[in-house]
Amino acid sequence: MRLQASLLVLALLGCRPTGSVLSPVDFRRSVAGNDWELVELRGQPAPLGAGGRRATLSFDADSARISGFAGCNRYFGTYALADSDPSIRFGAIGMTRMACMEGMQLEQQLTEALSQTTRYAVQDGRLTFLEASNPIAVFMRPR
Repeated sequence: MRLQASLLVLALLGCRPTGSVLSPVDFRRSVAGNDWELVELRGQPAPLGAGGRRATLSFDADSARISGFAGCNRYFGTYALADSDPSIRFGAIGMTRMACMEGMQLEQQLTEALSQTTRYAVQDGRLTFLEASNPIAVFMRPR
């Protein structure tokens, strides 16, 4: 019974995103210069936005600012990192105000996920945002 419980714990730990803890400077350097594409949202494939486009996220290398395409509108905001652990918090998200036939629900889900994010993992071209230890949004570098 103990062996089965230990194997279950190891299997569950193996499913959690990992990645090294980066200093704020190294984090910015590793994620800047790309429009990261949203591929997963709350454990499901991310829906596409208006025009069949993926939501994106970009980090400014010289500041703690973000921007991107949310599904219909462009968004922007700030983030803060911890020095000693992979903690990240997003500030208030601002957005343009166009109305679209598609993508509005994606915008709501994405901004909600960003506001609930507490941690990150960067590994193998994937940027995962987590709430505690639960992945809530996964972005990939475009190829």
